[in-house]
Amino acid sequence: MSSLIIYRIMSPKNIIEEFFDPKMLSILKLFLFDEEGQFYLREISKKARVPVATTFRIIKKLKDMGVIEETVIKKTKLYSLSHNKNTKMLSELLEEKKTVIEEFIEYVSKLEGVEMIVRHGEESKDKTNIIVIGSNIDARVVKEKVGDIKKNYNFNIIELVLDPVQFNQMSSMGLFPGKKVILWEALR
Repeated sequence: MSSLIIYRIMSPKNIIEEFFDPKMLSILKLFLFDEEGQFYLREISKKARVPVATTFRIIKKLKDMGVIEETVIKKTKLYSLSHNKNTKMLSELLEEKKTVIEEFIEYVSKLEGVEMIVRHGEESKDKTNIIVIGSNIDARVVKEKVGDIKKNYNFNIIELVLDPVQFNQMSSMGLFPGKKVILWEALR
C-alpha cells in the first residue's frame, strides 16, 4: 500500500510568517516598512498593537540579533532598523507590495490636520468607504488622491472628510452603519 504525501507550496514570505511569532512579525514589519524611522518603545507597542512588556522583550531579542539598533539620548531610547545584510534579507523575504489602501493611508496621513483614518462598512475587491477625520483638512487634496487611485488601479474609495465633532455626532446618529476599523491614528 503506497501513501500519498501532499506538500503545500509556500512562498518564502509565507514560510517566514509561519516560523515567526505574529507579535514579533508585527514589530519587525513596522521597522521594515519605515526603514529610516526611529521609534520609542510605547510608539512601537501602539503601532504594532503589541503589549508594552512583550514589545520590550521582542525589541531586546531583535537587538541581540543585530536587527534593531538602540540610540540613547539622555534618558530617552529610540529604536531603528540596523542596515546590514541580515535586515536586507529579511526585508526581501517579507516584502509586501503596498495595497491601494496602504498607499492612500500613507499619503493622506501626512496631510496637515489629519487625526484618524477609518474604514466603515464592508470592503470589496474594487471599493471601500473611508472617513478622514481631523481639523482643517484640505478635502480637495484627499479627493485628488482618490481620483489618482481610481485612475491607476480602478479601485473606488468613497471618502468623507469630517472634523472630530461631526464624526462623533454622525456616529451617534447611526449614520455609519456596519463595522468601523481604524486604519491609521495620529500619536498624541
